[in-house]
Amino acid sequence: MKVVEFLLQSLEAVGVRHIFGNPGTTEIPLVRACADRGADGLRYVVALSEVSAVPMGDAQSRLRRGLGVVNLHVAPGLGNGMGNLYTASIAKSPLLVLVGSQDTRLLHTDPILHGPLEQMVRPVAKAVYTLSAAGDIAFQVRQAIRVALTPPTGPVALICPPDLLEREIDAQPVQVQPPRLSGLGSADADAYAAFLRSARAPALVAGEDVHWAGASDALRRLAESVGAPVYSGPYTGMLPIDTASPSHAGYLSPGFAAIADRLRGHDALLLVGFRNFRTTLHAQPALHQARAWIGHDPAVLAVDGEFELARLADLESSLGAIEGALAASQAAAPAAAPARWLPAVELPAAREHVFHPSRAVVALLQSFRGAIVFDESGLSTSDVRQFVDARPGEYLINGSGGIGWALAASVGGAITCPDRQVLAVVGDGSSLYASEALWTAVHHRASLLVVVLSNRRYATLNSAAGRLAGGPIGLFTLEPPVLDFSGLAALHGLAFVRCDSEAGLDAFLQGAGGRVDAPTLLELRLDPEIAPVMASRHF
Repeated sequence: MKVVEFLLQSLEAVGVRHIFGNPGTTEIPLVRACADRGADGLRYVVALSEVSAVPMGDAQSRLRRGLGVVNLHVAPGLGNGMGNLYTASIAKSPLLVLVGSQDTRLLHTDPILHGPLEQMVRPVAKAVYTLSAAGDIAFQVRQAIRVALTPPTGPVALICPPDLLEREIDAQPVQVQPPRLSGLGSADADAYAAFLRSARAPALVAGEDVHWAGASDALRRLAESVGAPVYSGPYTGMLPIDTASPSHAGYLSPGFAAIADRLRGHDALLLVGFRNFRTTLHAQPALHQARAWIGHDPAVLAVDGEFELARLADLESSLGAIEGALAASQAAAPAAAPARWLPAVELPAAREHVFHPSRAVVALLQSFRGAIVFDESGLSTSDVRQFVDARPGEYLINGSGGIGWALAASVGGAITCPDRQVLAVVGDGSSLYASEALWTAVHHRASLLVVVLSNRRYATLNSAAGRLAGGPIGLFTLEPPVLDFSGLAALHGLAFVRCDSEAGLDAFLQGAGGRVDAPTLLELRLDPEIAPVMASRHF
């Protein structure tokens, strides 16, 4: 069996159905082997750049809660994908990165496009493997898959010279079985139960491990059993709890002053599947509550002290065990909790000739309720998080704080989940980083609506400048000239709609009926002087 066939069958055995990549000459064996599989086999999805290929594979990984695969073309291609590989590493996406390398028979000549691939990718990869001697190729493939899928999950690079992909090896693919963390024993479950039971007003703060463990339902049951809120940690990449749960309390803002203020009424915090508070602007930590932690990642940061209780454990079974220990020892009903922990926010009233960004976001989310939502909407992000109605794992942000991820990721999401409506809400600046991903959406007839919130400003930067520099900075503008998104849509073959009023948006939404049949770009021309209602929470 050829190495390339062994690789593809090994990927199929763990459920992979797409490889997202921007191929070159070194990828010809891989692309040809995918093409030979036919329409029902593992498919190679062509992206027009590595910048867009990586988020597509990342989205596949997150939505499947399994292995995603991307293919990057030699050293420059790897460099192009590095920013979004960083994002995948922050979100702990188990992403197998197949990096093209030059033919090993040429390496002594320092061929074009060759570079120190292992050194380049190591800062953003959990591990790096290289196909080399025939005797260890099968091991390298299996180990790369295994390490990516072993908690704490993350991107793993596999460097694939084309001459080795064509080599014959005597090995048979098997389904890789990565090791799993065990659950809590009864003594530890009792200890966590005692920690929660002794608190007057406990709260849970959740992170990515909840998603990767499939523990969202267990988290919801535990929180509701003690009447506690679940706060999503700042920049948590995948929504860890159903927004329909009364325990859903929304996302914490990425600043210690805002975090401390939001958590002030709680005397105990259980951090679940959470590595650290990702913050933006400087402030001293001021979290005085008793704290406990449970999750997958031994690199967890305790911020300003130590945890009273901390265990590495499988979250789904462990949260269930804690709930069981609480039920067995509960002497009285939990303290009365509010009907919903998410604070209500009042929208401004409609005003003639005013296209308010918050009213636009709410109308959009209500009309496309049930869609998978990718959000990189800049200063409107806090609005989207406040009003989104989503199941666990179906509201996604990059998680790293960078931009240029969501539009391309939404294309990967729509290809991964062809039976679902996918909605991307992006800022006008963010939409330009990987706009070539739109071609892939059209090429695959994805059910995708990309909404560009066009305020002709880097509004997020000017919000920060208001705190750090005493006011907005003129360079943080996108005009003149005003970007014409109709041209971008025409370039890639998308349907295009522009709305510059609330009435125009309402007309589009009524006509769409909650679904678009063809990839569509919707530009909302907003007033740059009007801030979203939740903008103050952005930092």
